[in-house]
Amino acid sequence: MTKEEVLQQTFLHSVDIQIRFTDMDTNGHINNGIYHTYYDLGRMGFFKEVLKEKTSNSIIAQVNTTYVKPLYLNDIICVKNKVVRWGNSSFDMLQAIFKKDGDSLVLANFNVTTFVHIENEKPSPVPVEWKNAVMAFENSIL
Repeated sequence: MTKEEVLQQTFLHSVDIQIRFTDMDTNGHINNGIYHTYYDLGRMGFFKEVLKEKTSNSIIAQVNTTYVKPLYLNDIICVKNKVVRWGNSSFDMLQAIFKKDGDSLVLANFNVTTFVHIENEKPSPVPVEWKNAVMAFENSIL
């Protein structure tokens, strides 16, 4: 997804992220691999708040990240989260990291998440309760 496409989205869920000194690389900005940790925190916050789940039976099957600009230690940021498509055993999530001063987009992450059965580790249908919980959350915010 391009920067312009991400900026056209309405995100109703957000998780504040604290940048740590150990997140930096030798160039003084946040290491590229750390961004996915931030996305994991955003997704887990989404599961906890919106789906009322502490953990999920889901795995990330695909990730596509668009880097817009670097982050630094003193930046104040949040991860915004949104389900953009439901499938039978998967759903697509759009996540974006924004600087909170001026709400500028830093980077965006599009991922396909697959719901799996814990015992046999095979794809399983996404629970209807999850879809209903997301719709209820969105309707309560709007």
